[in-house]
Amino acid sequence: MSDDQRNALRDLVSHLGAGIRDPHYRPAYDAAANICSGVYEMIPVDVHDLVHEAVMAGYAAALSDLEEGKLDDQVRERSEVLE
Repeated sequence: MSDDQRNALRDLVSHLGAGIRDPHYRPAYDAAANICSGVYEMIPVDVHDLVHEAVMAGYAAALSDLEEGKLDDQVRERSEVLE
């Protein structure tokens, strides 16, 4: 990956993670650490932080969606299947 590509990717991930609200930061950080621990040995060391930040952004977005009720129907459907 060229430096220009890496910088563009870092900018994108920074933009995605800019909306992480304080209450979501710690759970997103911890979840990303758990998820990424399984892939760190497969990716270059210089992109570990980038991957961690991208996972954090996704996890925090999912938490926001849950809080806002955007996924209520899907959660109900899955809980009915589990019952």
